[in-house]
Amino acid sequence: MEKDYQEFFSLFTQISKKIHANSDTKDILSCIVENITQLMSAKGCVFWILNTQKQKIETRIFNGFDYRSLLRVDYVTLMNIFSRPKDNRVYIGDARNDPRIPDLERLGKHKINSISGLFFDITGPYTGLLAVYFYGSRPLKTHELELLTALGEQGAIALEKAIAYDNKMLTMYRQIVEGFALAIEARDKATHGHSQRVARFSELTAREMGLDEKNIKNIFHAGILHDIGKIGTDDQILERLGHLSTREMDAIRRHPGLGADILSPLTFFSDIEPLVRHHHELFDGSGYPDGKKGEKIPLGARIITVCDAFETMVAGRASMPKLSLSAAVSALKKGVGTRFDPDVVQAFFAVIRENPDIVDAQESIDDCLKDLKQNMADLAGHNLLEKKFSSFPGGF
Repeated sequence: MEKDYQEFFSLFTQISKKIHANSDTKDILSCIVENITQLMSAKGCVFWILNTQKQKIETRIFNGFDYRSLLRVDYVTLMNIFSRPKDNRVYIGDARNDPRIPDLERLGKHKINSISGLFFDITGPYTGLLAVYFYGSRPLKTHELELLTALGEQGAIALEKAIAYDNKMLTMYRQIVEGFALAIEARDKATHGHSQRVARFSELTAREMGLDEKNIKNIFHAGILHDIGKIGTDDQILERLGHLSTREMDAIRRHPGLGADILSPLTFFSDIEPLVRHHHELFDGSGYPDGKKGEKIPLGARIITVCDAFETMVAGRASMPKLSLSAAVSALKKGVGTRFDPDVVQAFFAVIRENPDIVDAQESIDDCLKDLKQNMADLAGHNLLEKKFSSFPGGF
């Protein structure tokens, strides 16, 4: 037993140094399972990283015998085998005949007799599961459980540090890309601040519609980045929005796709890229780039469409004088069911009524929306102005 503790402390020190030196997480976990196998004279050892939110096995690190009856199972089967108890400890004394373990490999089941497993909480939705398996009946002694627990916790610490570092790096990368997008926009005084205001409007509208925090956050960031594809658009074209030739309009209509192409290689923008690509789709299917219709358009994109159009109208552009608040509200109403999702318009109107400070206008919000209640039924029923407004000034 004294020898076990000496070996353990040597291993513990080795792993701690790896963690503090920011060593590769896979290398740390491999070191843990390899040494557990040796210290306990086990047949093998495996460390699973589980995503409980997505119900999937993110990765598995093992050493020793390739016990396929365990290593090849999916998340649901694994959780059925290791049903997590309150003390986080699982012991399977007769693995050969336990019905929970799939008979994927008779030879493998005959070779293994007992399994001990321990659960470890990691940050966010992640959980660690460390299991050791033996030839014979081998319940772990108290000091062995202590050793296994300590080493498993070291693995959890390494993972938490790696995840925190990854999240920090992703945040930094996102800020760089978003800062770049805002710097592009700032070249033109007329558009300076447009994306930030669209993002803010979109965030509040998403919250008004009861979306969860993850979706609200994604919609906000998509609002910041929705026009990043305009990096490939000639400045002279952007300055003459509202007075463009067919050829110039074709160039403008490429910007959502270009924006999506810019973001698609960056995997941390995977949830945002579709919102950027589809923020110029229209509710009746007449938008671009893909002509998506109704609920086939991502909800976040439908929200940004409304907020983008509104901000463009009330802010104006060099070639398009800004509209009054009441005129912009009227234009949104007229676009319900054709250009805009009626539920989104309704939520957006609730937002500007509840947050009048977000709109820089001389008019009273209540005066502009005084007939909103009586029109809500029409908005929901798509009964207002069924025709399309091809000359609608906003949303370019």
